[in-house]
Amino acid sequence: MYLPKHFEEHDQTEILRFIEAHAFGTLVTVDAGVPFASHIPFLLEQGETLMLSGHLAKANPQWQHLAANSQVLAMFQGAHAYVSPTWYEGAGVPTWNYTAVHVYGKVRVIHDADWLREKVERLSAQYEGSSETAWLPSYPAKMLEAIVGFEITIESLQAKYKLSQNRSAADQRNVMQALDASEGENERGVAALMAKYQK
Repeated sequence: MYLPKHFEEHDQTEILRFIEAHAFGTLVTVDAGVPFASHIPFLLEQGETLMLSGHLAKANPQWQHLAANSQVLAMFQGAHAYVSPTWYEGAGVPTWNYTAVHVYGKVRVIHDADWLREKVERLSAQYEGSSETAWLPSYPAKMLEAIVGFEITIESLQAKYKLSQNRSAADQRNVMQALDASEGENERGVAALMAKYQK
């Protein structure tokens, strides 16, 4: 992605925290020169090698793209908000503040039923939580034949936190205050991030 230096996040601990916090991402492949994307939940694997894992419906042709070309892109997006130039003390134009992470890596396709079961049950446990009404995995094993798993070995991470770092301290405060006064969750989320990163 286009990544001016003042918007680039380098802290790997923060980037991995971001991926886990925004784990419903976009898997992008290219098939015969045509981009293809699926929106899916990922699991971040932080062992000796950083990896992302997930699964696709077998009816989704993207798993065949993975099998044919091992290079993939996974994208994760966090808080984002419109920024009005009326909030600046000086001149400006409308823009958008946002946070995003791109993950590039090599993928392998997995059909193993035990692997698939473990990942599906981990995802379920993560999002069901520990409430008394949480769904406990109970399904015919044959249903696993309807999905295909994958693991992405992470080769590079790009993180863009575009939070008005290129504006003056006064402009940053004005943008932060305007966003914090909004009723929108995204806007307030961007304001909170700006408070961490302001000059």
